[in-house]
Amino acid sequence: MNKVTFRCIRSGNTVSFTNENDIKGLREHEGYVEVTDAETTKTVKIEPPKETSKEVLKLKRKATVPSFLEG
Repeated sequence: MNKVTFRCIRSGNTVSFTNENDIKGLREHEGYVEVTDAETTKTVKIEPPKETSKEVLKLKRKATVPSFLEG
């Protein structure tokens, strides 16, 4: 049995298959790339997404009491 490893282009995760039908299907799939043994051993560093600062604007409104509640 031949073990072949593929890397997902989108996430960077790797998966290995031994079934020839699975291997053939993933070789044709545009979302995966076949990796060699040398590429499998190195680690892939993925940077976490940068935090975006959101500025919150607070509107200062004077609270008004409806006339029917005034006592």
